[in-house]
Amino acid sequence: MRVRVRWSTALTGTQACIGGFFGETEDYNVNLIPCVPATITSAPTSVSIVCGANTSFTVAAAGTLPTYSWQFRTSASGIWQTVTNGGIYSGATTATLSLTNIPQTYSGYQYRALVTGGCSAVDFTSPPATLTVNAIVPTVTPASATICAGSVQQLTLTNTLGNTDLINEGFNSITPLPAGWFTQNNSSPVGTTGWFQGSSATFPSQSGVPTAYIAANFNNTTGNNTISNWLLTPAVSIKNGDVLKFYTRTVSAPAFADRLEVRMSTSGASTNVGATNTSVGDFTNLLLTVNPTLITTGAGSYPNTWTQFTATVSGVTGTVTGRFAFRYFVTSGGPGGANSDYIGIDEVVYTSTGGSAQGVWSGPAGTIFTDNLGTVPYVSGTPITTVYVKPTATTNNYTVNFTTLTPCTSATTTVPVNVSNPATGLAVTPSTRAVCLGGSTTFVASTTGGNPIAYQWQLSTDGGLTYNNISGATSSTLTVSSVTQSMSGNRYRFVVTSAPCTPAVTSTAFGTLTVNPLPTVTLSSPVVNLVPGRTTTITGTSTPAAAAGGWSWTLNGSALSGTTNSQVVNIDGVGSYQATVTDVNGCVASSNTLVIGSEASDKLWIYPNPTTGAFQVRLYYEGGLAEKRVVSIYNPLGQVITSREFTLVSGTAPYMRMDFDLGGVKAKGTYVVKVANMFTGKVVSGLVLVQ
Repeated sequence: MRVRVRWSTALTGTQACIGGFFGETEDYNVNLIPCVPATITSAPTSVSIVCGANTSFTVAAAGTLPTYSWQFRTSASGIWQTVTNGGIYSGATTATLSLTNIPQTYSGYQYRALVTGGCSAVDFTSPPATLTVNAIVPTVTPASATICAGSVQQLTLTNTLGNTDLINEGFNSITPLPAGWFTQNNSSPVGTTGWFQGSSATFPSQSGVPTAYIAANFNNTTGNNTISNWLLTPAVSIKNGDVLKFYTRTVSAPAFADRLEVRMSTSGASTNVGATNTSVGDFTNLLLTVNPTLITTGAGSYPNTWTQFTATVSGVTGTVTGRFAFRYFVTSGGPGGANSDYIGIDEVVYTSTGGSAQGVWSGPAGTIFTDNLGTVPYVSGTPITTVYVKPTATTNNYTVNFTTLTPCTSATTTVPVNVSNPATGLAVTPSTRAVCLGGSTTFVASTTGGNPIAYQWQLSTDGGLTYNNISGATSSTLTVSSVTQSMSGNRYRFVVTSAPCTPAVTSTAFGTLTVNPLPTVTLSSPVVNLVPGRTTTITGTSTPAAAAGGWSWTLNGSALSGTTNSQVVNIDGVGSYQATVTDVNGCVASSNTLVIGSEASDKLWIYPNPTTGAFQVRLYYEGGLAEKRVVSIYNPLGQVITSREFTLVSGTAPYMRMDFDLGGVKAKGTYVVKVANMFTGKVVSGLVLVQ
């Protein structure tokens, strides 16, 4: 670019053609940086808070030199209005709009950001974000209770209403300084920097965008001198118990020591910090010092990661107005000094504590008191933090709400208080329990009053003289298993705890265990080896006696009919007999096994004999292989009137039954029965009389 002077003039050193004359020209190089239109990269989001709390809405934009403004409307269909700083608002022309001590009436408000680009006066509007402000809910300890009849229950509000963040600053932008903040550099001489926007290249912020913190460094002075650079908060109400919190740090590997003082003034809105690098003005109250001895590393040195510090106000009379101050105070500081490097401050929060909340209580008449003995009645409508209730009904509901919460409203909290009574009418059912040896039984603990929550069963083996706890027996029922005869006569009782009544109550009633022995069952028979035509009676005996119909029988494991103590057995019923008895006490046991077998004989058995026609032929056989038999019937004339072949199957009864019927024979008389072995020809014979 070429500059030409039109007339002679005394130009300054910052102007072209210094001391030039008319017509003189000079050439300059000019770098032209293109302007990038603004765009919204991140829109504000909706938030939900409790009344009286603080919050913020943030927008992010890209492009060349964007500027910001905020709008609000009172509902989703309302008219958009411009937000101005003051009242609950700050940061109305920055990327972050902050709201403090928000009233209930702001619930449903919507907010949007207007972003104006540096290239042209074009506004970009973010989508709206909705603010929801919820009523304050009283919190009561306990939230519910069960007490013993006649007891007093304390109910206490645990809300700390009035706890308000009077300062909540994250230094998203310090151009200009946030509303109410003040800086003064008393370093001597003053250097090229004061307090400035944090550099993400040095280290990022504790929260928010990387540059969202305020910083100071060694260039606060020149050479080797004392740095005294002040950062003052807005004026706030101050009282004992209020809390100031903030984060601070230095570089990751500091080569030079830094120091920060936190001071307090109670002189209203005064910003008087004196005029020298050693003066403190009205800020005479030193709350804390970070790295007071100016050491570079080790315990007590300035933290090189974001670290939160807390200062609690004390020594103040009543409530006053004042400010807090951060003083970057480093001796032998500056570019030529032995100390001072770079510090950042972020997330400064000052909380005014309001103490315990007070509420208005209600409940059943005559049951709310102000003393722990339950003797001083509560006056209805009186705000109070703690009450004592002494209900008489079984179920009672107590409510509480806040009445003076400007600018907020209160929800109502209900606290149920139930009344329990000590356990009464303790009984063990049944009082006597008879059980068979090896069996099990159950005793039940019962009460007619109280609210039992815990049981402990006890055992006496000496007739009730002494009792001992039964391990693990802590329910309302007690099961006694695998009983032995030695347990007969044991006594069982229980101890019950009824919430919240104390002490535990022990039952005078008890349950007695009787153990009945199993019956002894014996089977006997006069004959154990049968032949065809012969029977025997198996007889069973039981001690104790069997119940009526208490017998059951098996033959070779298969059930037989009959419920009495006897079984009649013939040759067709040989095998292993066993009886099971249910005795008069309900106890069950099985007998010995009685084996009824057959008696070996070469005799031919024919019966019934005489017969009217039908008869059976049997011949003993206990061979292991199947054999054939031929049975022939002869009349008195020696004529064969019938002949049949039978197969003696291995494994069948030793006396195989071969059936005949001569009922069709006209002549009565004596007939010869011959049995021949088909292979050996051996013959055995007998006579049968047909009548």
